[in-house]
This record gives sequence, structure tokens and C-alpha cells, in this order.
Amino acid sequence: MVWDPPKQPVNVTRMIIYSFIPILSIYAGWRIQKFWVLFGINLVVGFGIGASLEAVLPFPYHYLASLLIQIPITVLVVRHFARKYNEKVSHPAAS
Repeated sequence: MVWDPPKQPVNVTRMIIYSFIPILSIYAGWRIQKFWVLFGINLVVGFGIGASLEAVLPFPYHYLASLLIQIPITVLVVRHFARKYNEKVSHPAAS
């Protein structure tokens, strides 16, 4: 049985801040009920961009460049889904 988060609006700013911190980003994905979507996006972006940058940039720089691309994408996705979640929770009859 999966434990579902409470059906209450979330603080979008707090969810964005959580997306910067690895363990708390898992919580943010779970809280807005998009954990697997965020996991998939991070997996594809991480491996896809990481592998392509590894061929171009030397050792430590491809990690930094990958993070500079992956973090803004994660923040934008979390912000989008947190706002959608708040709309869904605030207006349950509309969904």
C-alpha cells in the first residue's frame, strides 16, 4: 500500500527550495504526487546530458556543466507541477 500525501495545497517556494537538496527533492516529488515523473526527467537529463558532456569536457567540468543544466530543469518542473497540484487541490470539482 502506498502512503499518499495529504490533499492540502503546498508552498511552491518551499518545494522549489527542496528540489535543490537531494533527499528533500524526493519529498517534494512525493508531496506534489509527481515523484516518478521527476525521477524519469532527472534520469534522462542526467544520463543524456552527462554522457554527451563527458565526451566534450574534461573530468570535473562535465559534472558541473551537467548540474548547471539539470538543476534549472528540475526547478522549473517542480514549480510547474506544484502549481498544478495546488489548482487541483483547491478546485477538486474542476479536475
